[in-house]
Amino acid sequence: MPISILPDQPQNTTSPQQSGNPFKEVRSRVEENLKGVKKVIAVHSGKGGVGKSTFAVNLAAALTKLGFAVGLVDADVDCPSCHKMLGNSGRVFADERQRLQPVGAHSIKFLSVGNMVESEDNANIMRGPIMFKLVSEMLYKADWGNIDYLIVDLPPGTGDNPLTVMQIAPLAGLIIVTQPQEVALVDARKSADMAKRMGVKVIGVVENMSGEVFGEGGAEKIANKLGTKFLGAITLSKTIRECSDRGMPAVLIEKPLFEAHIKIIRAAEI
Repeated sequence: MPISILPDQPQNTTSPQQSGNPFKEVRSRVEENLKGVKKVIAVHSGKGGVGKSTFAVNLAAALTKLGFAVGLVDADVDCPSCHKMLGNSGRVFADERQRLQPVGAHSIKFLSVGNMVESEDNANIMRGPIMFKLVSEMLYKADWGNIDYLIVDLPPGTGDNPLTVMQIAPLAGLIIVTQPQEVALVDARKSADMAKRMGVKVIGVVENMSGEVFGEGGAEKIANKLGTKFLGAITLSKTIRECSDRGMPAVLIEKPLFEAHIKIIRAAEI
């Protein structure tokens, strides 16, 4: 049956924190559902616009190209984009057991709210409890099967949605994505602080859109200051933009970009 995020019935406005702290129960359900997943890796940024989702999609594609079985959760439920960058806007369905069936593209299993709405032109207007429900169900209600990696593309910032994932998902760690400019680096530090306070390991920092336009080297300095790894840089590239618009991860067609992501994967030791 098709999935809808716009129920007709009145919505429960009680926040997760007000309803008896369900995080322990939900985390237990998530852990049970993800028993077949070897590693859950989150990708985060302190601010939007730094190419975090683009990196998450290309990271998943690079891992797939290396021969791993990979899934991807687009946890940015009000502004999803991974379905567009993967080139599949088909609807998500639930089976007879009410299990969500991830869609697929480029050998990647994925779930995005972009595959759950009637029209991508409509705003996904929802309060925290609905966001919590959607993110949680993509983790505990979806049939991810046996895979090597589940990449979770977190929404930017330090609000409800990234907080939810950090509380309920058995994360092996978190990769921070930033531009090299100072306005982005400030928020990268906030991302690292949030992870630390939530007890989530910071795997390292990636410098995206590196080069003449936004500068270079800023992410490495931040990584050194934070006492974590600098994983590598991805140069600002017209090819990445063109491929994303076509629904094709750039690492699948351009060797230098693939090699840059392989360097990051090896540095991350994931």
